[in-house]
Amino acid sequence: MKDKLNLWWGVAGVMSLLVAAIHIFAGTPEIMAPLAKIEMPTVIFAIMDVMWNQVSLLLIIVGLALLFAAKRGAQALDMVLFINVIYVGIAIIFMIAGLFYLQSLWPMPQWVLFGLIALVAQIGWHKQKGRVH
Repeated sequence: MKDKLNLWWGVAGVMSLLVAAIHIFAGTPEIMAPLAKIEMPTVIFAIMDVMWNQVSLLLIIVGLALLFAAKRGAQALDMVLFINVIYVGIAIIFMIAGLFYLQSLWPMPQWVLFGLIALVAQIGWHKQKGRVH
């Protein structure tokens, strides 16, 4: 596996890019458009807009980073582990927020997507290390 393309990381990268597309093209009209109609201080909306676009950037950059990692192999082990920590952390944040605010994990199922991407990338990490075949 050391000199081969890491398909697990490639799949995780494509998954992240697909989640970015969902976030941008489905999430923006569903979330940001209604928020824009609510009367609030402009600075509050501006901060929400920046945060929304930061998430878009994160999803795209991580997707590209995982695709890059797929070609780099063992040289990218630390980067993929770092990405996985971030994506697992995001999944946990969604889970906690869902349970705290909505008493359920399912109104905000984004945690499933972030968890799956991290799982797929982690399988690739273990394959890259030669721990699984």
